[in-house]
Amino acid sequence: MTKSSTRSVTPWGIIGICFAIGVGLLFLGNVDRIIWNLTQSGEQLSGRVVDMYSRRTQPTDTYLTFLPRVAFTDPGGVAREMSVKTGSTYYNFRKGEKVTVLWRPETQSIAINVPFQRNVGTAIVMWIFTLISAAMFLVSIWFIILRGFARMSK
Repeated sequence: MTKSSTRSVTPWGIIGICFAIGVGLLFLGNVDRIIWNLTQSGEQLSGRVVDMYSRRTQPTDTYLTFLPRVAFTDPGGVAREMSVKTGSTYYNFRKGEKVTVLWRPETQSIAINVPFQRNVGTAIVMWIFTLISAAMFLVSIWFIILRGFARMSK
């Protein structure tokens, strides 16, 4: 009588697909945070908002882009007053408010260091991506462990 094996071993292709999808979704779930971290370059200095300008980037825009003008002293001791070049629709500064300026001497430009924030809808979508990717990653690790045990018991 031949004993048939009912044990099935997951192929490496499925493991690789789970791993790749998991890593891809993990990247998508955190791409805004990654981009935010990459743009936070510059020397941090204390500054003060002296004025706020707003404009429409395109004539058809239904929103305003805010461009704060900031006074600060650069590391060389030179008092400066500059506007942020690109602006943002999310700036919510008031005249006289203290801010952290990111001074970029190589381009003679500034940015304002604001904390990383997501609106509720974006946060929900990004957390879903992150949770699905974590599950896919853990499933691929689980399959690798099962495959290892299956080989050891042969």
